Formats: sequence, structure tokens, C-alpha cells
Amino acid sequence: MNMYVLIHSSYYLLPILACICFYYLKFKNKDSKKIIWIFYSFIFIVASFVFIQLTITQLYEFKAWDFNAFYLFGKAGVSGNNFYLPETFQAIFNTLDLPPLDYRQYISEVVNVGFIYPPPTIFLFVPLGFLSYKTALTCWVLFNFLFAIGCIYLSYDLFLKKYKLNGFMLVAILFCFFMPARSTVVYSQTNFILLFLLLLMKKHSDKKFSGILLALAFFTKPYMLIFGLYFLIRKQWKPIIYCIATTLILVGFTILVYGIEPFITYIYDNPIKRYPSWIQADSMHQSLNAVLIRSHLTSINNSSVYYYIAILILILTVFYLFYLAGRKLYDSMWAVLLLVGLMLYPGTIYYYGVLILFIIFQFFDEKRELGFNMYLTIPIIAIFYILSGFYLFICFCFLLIILILKSFNLISLPNLKFYKSLE
Repeated sequence: MNMYVLIHSSYYLLPILACICFYYLKFKNKDSKKIIWIFYSFIFIVASFVFIQLTITQLYEFKAWDFNAFYLFGKAGVSGNNFYLPETFQAIFNTLDLPPLDYRQYISEVVNVGFIYPPPTIFLFVPLGFLSYKTALTCWVLFNFLFAIGCIYLSYDLFLKKYKLNGFMLVAILFCFFMPARSTVVYSQTNFILLFLLLLMKKHSDKKFSGILLALAFFTKPYMLIFGLYFLIRKQWKPIIYCIATTLILVGFTILVYGIEPFITYIYDNPIKRYPSWIQADSMHQSLNAVLIRSHLTSINNSSVYYYIAILILILTVFYLFYLAGRKLYDSMWAVLLLVGLMLYPGTIYYYGVLILFIIFQFFDEKRELGFNMYLTIPIIAIFYILSGFYLFICFCFLLIILILKSFNLISLPNLKFYKSLE
């Protein structure tokens, strides 16, 4: 038990120590830099080893969630039948050669429900349907691992490239030790794909290509559509046109392959209606709706309070976005949209929190719009990592408060003269 506590605590302590090393190495006239580099490199090696080992573990420690759901999606897509009907899933499930596990909850939440995403999303899982279970699992784990590497590189390239190796190591350490990122690996979820698309969309935000990325992100997780507000408020019509065009192409291709029936079923007999209602109260769910249910401020069968609050938050968010746009605080717009999207989306689960790293990495460059000095960044990171291991919804609120204070200049900007005196 003591060893478990020690290992678990290191996931919070080592990222904080890495932040201290990062700032120490930024200052040129410091003694013992070689010792710090050695210690910093040690943390980087440990983080990389732990993350790679966790990834490899997924290849032989079989779990009921979430890959088995994706595998079933793929088989349903290959079958050519209506993948929104529980009968399709039930028939295919009985033919699958799955590892001997407890599938009672899996049957209740997946087999008896049907495909829960928009119809074009089925193509993300169809390749799995052509493979055997072990081969599909290996390919899926490798596929997600490559996207994880892509996320680390893109985060470094976008936010900390000027710090070279120092910046890359910090990104890798914070990424590998982040508990939602580790949960994404354990559950073989699609969050690395989504974070990669978000980073790429941010990188090309002034180009029409970002509209294509927005459409792909939407079909990966629907709440990503909230970023359309960014392009609307900034009147960037080309990305919006490309997003609509990409959506129509994907919808048309899906109809060409599967016909119109899945769309009719998705609209008039949405599988979410068959989703067990008690799931929203589960601690893994970190949306506003789930928090209200667990706080007994609303009920599973009556979400009217949630809808009223969600509409109010959306209205306030739109006004706030216009405020940010008027002051050209575009990075803040991206961050606010991400946090509000995660909070309001009823399906937000704990491991969705990996996308918050998109915001966190921007804190370390004091010349960026969201940058802070070291005396603010290190405490923020410490609080953030500790909170993220227990209650992610509080992390959303914590970061949102910081962003609001920052945008209204209630948190002082970094003192660049102070930094220059230390260099």
C-alpha cells in the first residue's frame, strides 16, 4: 500500500519538479546547471518509460473497456447492417471471440444501446472490423500511441519551441504524467486523436484548412463543434465554408456506403435514448450535468435545471468571446471554448481532460498571451495536477477563473525586466 501511495504521489510531484527544472535552466547565469540537466533528464526518462510501459501493458492485460466497444463498432460497420440498432450489435456480439471478462456492464452500455456517434464517425472504427481481435487491439494501441507522440511534438512546436530541448522535455513530462492522459491509454480512448486535431486546428487557425479539421474533430467528439464560434465571431468565412463542405462530403459518402437508413434511425430513434440513465451519476463523468446530479440539484430523469444553466453559460460565453475578440485575445478564446465545451457536454468523462494540456502548455511562455511568470505558473501547475487526479470538473472551473482574471488584467502580466535581470 505504501509503495502504491509513493508511486501515485510521484505522478504529481515529478511534474512540479520538472517545472522548477525548466525555469532554472532558462536562466543562463546559474550554477550547477549540469546537475539540474541530469535530474531533469532522469525525470524525462522515467516519464517516457512509464508511459511506454503503460501502453505496452494494454496489449496483454485485456479489459472490458473501451476498446471492445470500438471493436464492436468496427464489426457492425463492416457487416453493412444498421449500426444504430441494438439487434445488430447483439447478433455480432454473440459471434465475437472476446477475452473472458465480465461483460455485464458492457452489454448494458454498448450492446443494448447501439452506435452512439454521428453516422460518418463509423469510418474511424471500420478498419478494426476487418481484423482479428488481437491484431485489431495491437493496431489500435499503436495508432493511439503515434497520435500521443504527435500531440507532444505539436504542443512543443506551437508553444515551447523557442526553449528547444528544455521545452520539449517539459511538454513530454507533463503529458506522460498527466492522469487523464494515462487514463486515455488505459481505456484506449480517442482523446489523443482529438487533441492532435485541436492543436493542428490552432496552428492553421488563419487558413481554410482549419475548417476541414473542425469537421473531423466534430465527428470524433461532437462537443468540438463549439469551436465554430471562434470562426463565426472572427468572421472567418472560409474555414466555416470548408467545415460545412467537409461535413457534406462525409455525410454523402456515408449515405453512399450505408444508405439513408442509419441517418433516419440516428435522428428519430437515437441510441442515447437507450443509454442507462444511472451512468450520468457515475464519478467518471465530469460534465456540469453529472455534477448537478451528484449534488442532488437535478435528477437523472429531469435535467431542466441543467439546460437552464447551460443556456445561461452559453449566452455569457458568447458575450465574453466578443469581449476577447475586441481585444484580440484569440488564445483566450480558444481556451475558454475548450473549457466551456468540456463542462457543458453531457458525455464528458474523466479522460477527456487530456485536452486541457492545450491550455496548460501556454502558461510557460511569459511572452504569450496566456503566459505567466514562474511564481504564478508553478503554483498553478501544482494545484492543477493535484486537482486533476481527483476532481476534473473543479479543474475546469479553476482554469476558467484564471483565464477570466487574466483577460480583465486582474492577474498581473509577467515582469519581463525581472526575467532579463536573471538571464
